[in-house]
Amino acid sequence: MLRSLERVADRLAYWTGICVMALVAAFTLLVSLSVVLRYGFGRGLDWSEELGRYLMIWMGFLAASLALRNGAHVGVDMIRAALPRPVRRIVILAGSLVTFSFFVMVAYQGIRLVGMVWPQESLVLPISMFWPYLAIPVGALLLLIQLVPMVIREWRTGAAVHVSATEERLT
Repeated sequence: MLRSLERVADRLAYWTGICVMALVAAFTLLVSLSVVLRYGFGRGLDWSEELGRYLMIWMGFLAASLALRNGAHVGVDMIRAALPRPVRRIVILAGSLVTFSFFVMVAYQGIRLVGMVWPQESLVLPISMFWPYLAIPVGALLLLIQLVPMVIREWRTGAAVHVSATEERLT
């Protein structure tokens, strides 16, 4: 079962990485174009700041799952590593349950929020606010999908997460 979960998490991490790279490229092009137009020709794009903000929101929520997968989120590994193995496993499980509960709550509230903002339109862009806010539940669900196999692996080994083969291929 763990292998199946890890395969799903690997595939999602791969495609999430591709999406993040595409968003970074789009954001870079947008900002570059805006700077050239504003300072080179004295005329900027009215919608570039808002689109850039939405791209950054999506980048952050998607990339958070990749950071979790790599163990790149803030943590106190020194304390955990100093604990005896049985205590370390309990600390890992307790922390993971709190983290899992938090991500479930964020996903649930994000879905509710997306439903509430559906009819609202963006200030400058002619899009529903559904699209920017959709990053919240999508990001939380990706975090949950990455968290489950990671917790099982950490519980079994009592060790911290290491970079997976997917992330090594992306770098």
